[in-house]
Amino acid sequence: MRIQNSKSWVKYSFGDAVLGSVVLLLGAFVVRYVLQPWIEPYAPFHFFIVACLFIAYFYGYKLALLSTLISALAGSFFFVKPYFTLGPTAVSDVIQFINFTSVTAISVVIIEKLQRTIYARRMVLKIMESRHKISLYRENDRIYFSKSNNEAWAVLDEILTDFDDLIFIQYGSASVKLEPLFIALTDCQKPILSSDEWQSLMHPDDLGLLLSKLSQPITKSGQMDEFELRFALHEGTEPHRVALESFVFLGKPLRTLRLAASRV
Repeated sequence: MRIQNSKSWVKYSFGDAVLGSVVLLLGAFVVRYVLQPWIEPYAPFHFFIVACLFIAYFYGYKLALLSTLISALAGSFFFVKPYFTLGPTAVSDVIQFINFTSVTAISVVIIEKLQRTIYARRMVLKIMESRHKISLYRENDRIYFSKSNNEAWAVLDEILTDFDDLIFIQYGSASVKLEPLFIALTDCQKPILSSDEWQSLMHPDDLGLLLSKLSQPITKSGQMDEFELRFALHEGTEPHRVALESFVFLGKPLRTLRLAASRV
């Protein structure tokens, strides 16, 4: 992966970079000026080399190359005989000047190259970490949806298994959907036209129990509640053992009422 903006590795603002460069150059000049009586006339540029390399390391090659030029002029003016003048110069002075500028410039370019490489590697690492996190999130989503689909299929399989003993189904807040077994149990001789007409076919003492259980919140998908219901109004009707199963299907409550005897 090629990082096009690797030249933007410097984390300091332009003002901070200029201020830091001035401080480093001034520090190198002060140290060299203080040591002048002991090391004269040697090493007129050595401290400036260190300052320029630090500038290249922290603030980039542009200010470092400018600092190299300023250091060459300042070192030649203050620390190369004759002092406080830029001429005349001897061959050794020219060699020192060329040696300082060339070595420092090459070092600055190398540092800039290394800094851009490091920055590019860090950016690639961050991109890879970001993509890895995205892939993990997608994998978690895939597992979640796969689990949801599996749970949905499990609910459908639960409903479709032993379909003949199914009495009715209620999904969400909609009215119950009656199955043929309900008609057979209530011995209804006429079509049920109203959504709540089925309630009039059940024994009134048991209807309240059934409606209360249908209105209860589902605490656990797949929970089962068994009880007895009478599906006729006349006295002496034998109760039927039924099982009310509750699921959460696609985010909505789903309840099925079926005969419990066939599920033993």
